[in-house]
Amino acid sequence: MHKSDLPYLTQERLDYFFNAVYDADAALIPHKDARIVALLTALKAMQHFNHFHRSNDTRKMFMLLNDIFNFERNSEGTTLWLALILAIKELYGFSPEKLREIMRLVTIRK
Repeated sequence: MHKSDLPYLTQERLDYFFNAVYDADAALIPHKDARIVALLTALKAMQHFNHFHRSNDTRKMFMLLNDIFNFERNSEGTTLWLALILAIKELYGFSPEKLREIMRLVTIRK
């Protein structure tokens, strides 16, 4: 299910989000579309919450997407990635299959 008022997730937009995966202040990362910056800010807030309060839910993303990203185990960086992925999944209401399809578009690897 796609929520029609949310911006469509393109490779360029996903790469913009994941380029900021480790940054605390998303508003400092420029983008030509203010709506995308605002979406990143919301996703970063969700990422922060997921990272610190939803470790079990975040861990589920590892098994779902490890074959795409080849995550490191027991890494704070991996946890940040998974927390952001979970935020995207839940905000957009993606099924696991749709999430895998969308995450294949991400070209950023940090």
